[in-house]
Amino acid sequence: MQQLQNESTIACDMNPCVDAICHIFKHHPFLGAGVVDYDGNILWGNARGKQMYFNDSTLDYAGKTIADYFPPIMAEERLRLIREVCDMGRPAYLRHIRLGKSIVTTYNKLPETEGEPKTVLVMAGEASDDEQLKITEDYIRFETELVNLGPLDKLSGRELEVLALISHGLTTVEIAEQLKRSPKTVEAHRSAISRKLGVKNRIQLSEIAQKAMLELRHAKLKRVAI
Repeated sequence: MQQLQNESTIACDMNPCVDAICHIFKHHPFLGAGVVDYDGNILWGNARGKQMYFNDSTLDYAGKTIADYFPPIMAEERLRLIREVCDMGRPAYLRHIRLGKSIVTTYNKLPETEGEPKTVLVMAGEASDDEQLKITEDYIRFETELVNLGPLDKLSGRELEVLALISHGLTTVEIAEQLKRSPKTVEAHRSAISRKLGVKNRIQLSEIAQKAMLELRHAKLKRVAI
C-alpha cells in the first residue's frame, strides 16, 4: 500500500488483488478502517469508521489530525500507541468504550516507503469478548486509562460498578457482598440507574451494560467527553 492520493482514495499497486482489498476496506459494512501516520495525521478513513467514531460517514479527513477529533488527553494516548507500533514493528490491540459501546481496535504498521512517514492501518469493530476474539501473543495489549461512557456518563462510579455486576448475572445479594454494601443500598443504586437510563427492568439494564462490556475497572478510569 503506497502513499495515499487523497482523503477518499487509496493509491494501490496495479495488482488486481491489492485493488480488490482496497475496495473492500473502503466499503466494508461493519469494519472501520483508517490510515494514520507517525505524527497523527489522518491519511484516509472509510465511511464505516467515520460513522462508528463520529456518527458522520461524510467527514472529510483531508489535512486533519487525530488531535482535531479527540480530546487532547486521548489524542496524546493514541499517538503514543501509534508511535509504539511504528517503532517496535509489532501490532497492537486496544479495547475501549466509546459512546457507551465496547470497541476493539487493532493497529498494524504498514510497509515503509522511502521518504514517507511511518504509517499504521487502524481497524475497529464493535467488540465481543476476548475469548471469542482469540488475540495472539503477537499483539501488544494496550491498556487505556480513558473511557467515553456516552449515555452511561450519567451514572456515578458506584452505579457503574453495580451495573457492571448486573451484566455479569450477579444477584442483588451477590453484588452487595462483592461491593461490601447492604442489599438495600444495592437496590437503591439499581433503581437510580434505571431512572437515569430510562429503563424498566434488570434485563434492559444488562443489555445496556453488555454493549459497553462494562467491568468494575471502568468505574475508575478517567472519563472524557467527545
